[in-house]
Amino acid sequence: MAFLKDEDYSVLVRTEIKDILLENYSDTKLKSAEQMATSQVKNYLSGKYDVAAIFSAQDDERNSHIIMIVLDCALYHLYTSTVPKRMPDIRSQRYQDAIDWLKLVATGEATADLPIKTDGNGNKLQGIKISSKYPASNQRW
Repeated sequence: MAFLKDEDYSVLVRTEIKDILLENYSDTKLKSAEQMATSQVKNYLSGKYDVAAIFSAQDDERNSHIIMIVLDCALYHLYTSTVPKRMPDIRSQRYQDAIDWLKLVATGEATADLPIKTDGNGNKLQGIKISSKYPASNQRW
């Protein structure tokens, strides 16, 4: 079952724009963009968060921020594959903002209100992050 629903698009994009983007294409074009966006988000979140739980949630249980991120990515993929020269600046900016946030979450510099990965016993799986106050140095001679 798809994570995004048709009514999710009404928040970020007017119906007329969605129709223009899909004018010469079938639903497979939209579904393909949604799958690419969902996979993209899963790849960023999979190291720390339980992506199976995140993307199997239904209706009101879905995380609104993740819906927004997936929509921004899907719409960006639709524009780039159909009318890249007419892409609004806001669309590319929102896509870049989504990717930047995903990168911060993936590196642990930001947190998200999402279910964290657990092992079979229900213990949280947390990675180790090693950092230093000293800059990295190159010891090559």
